[in-house]
Order: sequence, then C-alpha cells, then structure tokens
Amino acid sequence: MATSRSLRLLLDHARKQTDDAAINLGKLNLKQQEAEKTLRLLVEYRENYQSQFMESAGSGISPAEWRNFKAFICKLDTAIQAQQKLVTMTQQHTEAGSTQYHAHRQKLKSYDALSQRAELHHQARLQKQEQRQLDEHTAHTFSKQEKNAD
Repeated sequence: MATSRSLRLLLDHARKQTDDAAINLGKLNLKQQEAEKTLRLLVEYRENYQSQFMESAGSGISPAEWRNFKAFICKLDTAIQAQQKLVTMTQQHTEAGSTQYHAHRQKLKSYDALSQRAELHHQARLQKQEQRQLDEHTAHTFSKQEKNAD
C-alpha cells in the first residue's frame, strides 16, 4: 500500500490540477460568452442597418447609395460568418476544457477516497494497538493482584 506521504503528494497534485482546470474552464467560458455576445451585436447591427436603409429607401435612393448599402451588408455578413466560426471554436474549446476538468475532478475523488481508506485503516490499526496495550496492562495488573492474594 502506498505511504501516507505519497498519497498526500498525489492528492495535492490532483487538487492543483483540478483547480487549474477549473480556472481554465472559467476563462474558456468567458471567451465563449464574449464571442456569442459579439455575434449577437453584429447580427443586431445588421438587422438595424438593413431596416433603417429600407425605411430611407422608401423615399428613393441613388444607385451609389444602393451599391454602398450592398457592399456594407456584404462586409457585415462576412464579419458575422467569421464570428460564427469563432463561436463554434470557442464552444469546442469550452467542451474540451469541461472534459478535462471533469477528468481531473474524478481523479481527485479517486485519490481522496484512497486517502480516506488509508486513514481509516491507520485509525483501525491504532485502535487495535491501543486495545492490545490495554489488554496487556489489564492482564499484568490482574496477575499482580493474584500473586499478592496468594
């Protein structure tokens, strides 16, 4: 069975890995949320720009204004597509970070259970040793009393 010191080292290392994975997962979640927020803003901006343009187009627009509108909408669509790819990538990274965190957490639980079992085993050994010493002391005291009685 592993020594108490080596179990403690494994447990400390597993705790550190779990903590680091949790911090990393938090950062990945934040990046994902920021990417999703940016995507929502781009989509909203495109919708607002298009509706405002359509309102002003009702009174008539020049061909140059129409070309500018189409070019700007095309640039917004390109930005939205790029942001959608970024959102997908951050979701994948977050899922990988979550998987890593859960793996480290499971390892920590395993080491913790092993450490608790070792501690219970140690306590049981100590109790047996104390009981044996108490029994020996009682037997020694009893034998002294018998000798004195004779």
